[in-house]
Amino acid sequence: MGRSQSPSSQAAGMPRSRHVEVSPPPGSRPLRASARFAPIPVDAYAARLQAVCGAFSVEPAARREATVEGDITLLSAGGIDTAIVSLDAQSVARTARMIRQDPAEHLFLLLQDSGTSGIRQGDQEVRLRAGDLYLADSACPSEFIYNGRRSRQISLHLPRDLARRRLGETCLGGVGLDRTDPLCVAVRAVVTKLLSLDAPAQSSLGETVLDLLGAYFHHWDRQSAPQDRQRESLYAEACRLISRHACEPGLDIDSLASRLGLSRRSLQRHFEAMGETVSAVILRTRLDLAHNRLLARQDGEDMSSIAAIAYDTGFNDLSHFYRTFRTRFGTAPGAVRG
Repeated sequence: MGRSQSPSSQAAGMPRSRHVEVSPPPGSRPLRASARFAPIPVDAYAARLQAVCGAFSVEPAARREATVEGDITLLSAGGIDTAIVSLDAQSVARTARMIRQDPAEHLFLLLQDSGTSGIRQGDQEVRLRAGDLYLADSACPSEFIYNGRRSRQISLHLPRDLARRRLGETCLGGVGLDRTDPLCVAVRAVVTKLLSLDAPAQSSLGETVLDLLGAYFHHWDRQSAPQDRQRESLYAEACRLISRHACEPGLDIDSLASRLGLSRRSLQRHFEAMGETVSAVILRTRLDLAHNRLLARQDGEDMSSIAAIAYDTGFNDLSHFYRTFRTRFGTAPGAVRG
């Protein structure tokens, strides 16, 4: 999330802004640590968000009435305005009305740095875990969902016209990037490197990010036939429904196929084409939800809360929950601490 504060042209065609510290201290390295989790009134956090990201509404977590824990830092990294945003809110939303009032014509390359988040934009909902990349479009209504869990994102702000020119039309509207694609692996590595360097050493890396993104989107545009895009759209819709209904114990391949108006076998084929299975995505989503709930447990809660969390996130077999949880996260549920 974010917007440029004072763009001016460079040889590389990217905006350069003055260094703006929305939160102290300036000059800390690595930059991954510069957005902290400190208590702040919701109104004050929303004002900071307004200054850095434009018009958004902030809904605090249910356990907090008027505060969030978070911080926002805005800086220029390699000539690209970059925000480091941490918070534990329920959600942050940007509506069509907000867009009319404050267009903020940018695409935001989001790197999920820690925690998880959900993004609803256009007709898709994407779940991000640490290391995932998403290209958000400020011109489209969006909702960032945190469910009261701590999340930190790094957001590189690309002027929309520049992004359209360099990346092509397929970058618009909100796009989740394939974390396994070698080009995305390279983007993630360059962004991480960019944020670990002092300004003099950053000069060429901002342009490298744009080059890698351009290669990714132009390759995807050439390789994706219309039927492939239709399959990807249906897969995104299926994942959105899984994210929304994962806590329902009755959610399975048959109920999901029914919601989508497909046969069981047709839905399986769509997921197989994306290298996934329906049951694996449902299980992964439920485990991620349970893990986040465990991280948010209050001090002093007894072990019985683990069973309640398992049942609340769609599991009906505790032994299966414990076994699959350890397989995914390498630790027992009781060992998870916020």
